[in-house]
Amino acid sequence: MNLIFKKKSYCFKFSTKVENSKTTYLTKSGWIIKLKNKDKKIGFGEVSPLLKEDLKKCEEQLNMIPDNLEVLNLSEQINIFHPCIQSAINSALAEINGKIIFKENYFFDEIDKTAILLDTNNVISDLNKIKKSQSNIGKSITIKWKVALKNNNEEEAILAEILSQIDNNIKLRIDANGSWGRKMANRWADILKDNKNIDWLEQPLSVDDIDGLKELNKKIPIALDESLLKFPTLIDEWKGWQIRRPSQEKNPDKLLRDLENKKALISISTSFETGIGRRWLYHLSSLQLQGPTPKVPGLAMKKFPNSFLFSDEAKKIWDQL
Repeated sequence: MNLIFKKKSYCFKFSTKVENSKTTYLTKSGWIIKLKNKDKKIGFGEVSPLLKEDLKKCEEQLNMIPDNLEVLNLSEQINIFHPCIQSAINSALAEINGKIIFKENYFFDEIDKTAILLDTNNVISDLNKIKKSQSNIGKSITIKWKVALKNNNEEEAILAEILSQIDNNIKLRIDANGSWGRKMANRWADILKDNKNIDWLEQPLSVDDIDGLKELNKKIPIALDESLLKFPTLIDEWKGWQIRRPSQEKNPDKLLRDLENKKALISISTSFETGIGRRWLYHLSSLQLQGPTPKVPGLAMKKFPNSFLFSDEAKKIWDQL
């Protein structure tokens, strides 16, 4: 059976800049793909690389894909391509084959339904705004703070102020994006290890320092992110929390099955996808919340502009591109 393959590019500007210890993002680019089979069933996917070098590689490889594809063994045929391309094609196939059926609404636009990414330049003032909003609705919320962007003494002072201002209805996630050495990571772990507000430290050490991460995980919950992308076998081996980003994995079907089977210690996170990729984030997040270790996803909702690109209707996005 043949598939018709089509692609369209997109680009958008973030409502406010997105930064971590490695880079700063002002815009985001990628591609939407559409597959249609002989029965005219349609599946959409999103190629959503984050790095400039990966963007260039994906463009070159997407241009290699013909307009007509043979579906037999397609997943094996595309395994030479960038993981983001494999993710998009496998996502579209899953939609065509009915492996995933999206709901009309997942209700992740409320303040307590997703982790709130703090403004790294105005951490405390941003926290105070969030606390004020939270007090009006009386619900528990989760905040995420990206660190290793400033001098450590300054960030430790900010941490002390954060911890003095939050109570048990605010959970905290701290993400170093692999920028700390073992000495620094252990210092922060010692400060936080008995704190009931902390969800986890996310990727505190480099992607390659698996032994160091394992040792830290004995002291405080450690969530792997970038390490999982570089070493996919860790998905089955890591005993702690996993930050999973379906648009960056070769085949989100595995993540879908894991969550349907109630696998624990998984958290869903965005790579700043459009509404096409976000359908997967919403669906997987709703499954995660029904699992044994429910945690709100990290969807960075405040970072996206008001645009048709973030519609809940995939066809609407495709038609307007």
